[in-house]
Amino acid sequence: MITKGYHVFPPSLPAMKELTLRAMKLNKLAKVEGFKTIEVHPTSTRKARGMPLKEWKKIQTILIQIGLWRDLLKRALASHEIDAVTATLTAYLYTQNKTEALGDEEGGYIIIPKQQDWRKLQV
Repeated sequence: MITKGYHVFPPSLPAMKELTLRAMKLNKLAKVEGFKTIEVHPTSTRKARGMPLKEWKKIQTILIQIGLWRDLLKRALASHEIDAVTATLTAYLYTQNKTEALGDEEGGYIIIPKQQDWRKLQV
């Protein structure tokens, strides 16, 4: 991810350890139920699509403009909610074959959209 210009924290970083362990537990539960899971990084999704990275109001406006408007019109979402919507957008793009997998078999893969301006996206 870093060599491609995406800045991520290593999962072994103390601040990330609890989050990583929770994600691994949820992943196991999802697989038991028969769901396929992918790992995403919302900030990298926004970077790949040329969106602001942390300007939450602007990001929400962009998400509305590309067609993800239902609950986004009701109120300003918190940063974690914006990240959740961005993760969902990544999953949608994955189903449309508009993503790439970065990583390897041993460490796992993070799915990010192929680089393209968000203005060319409509869902």
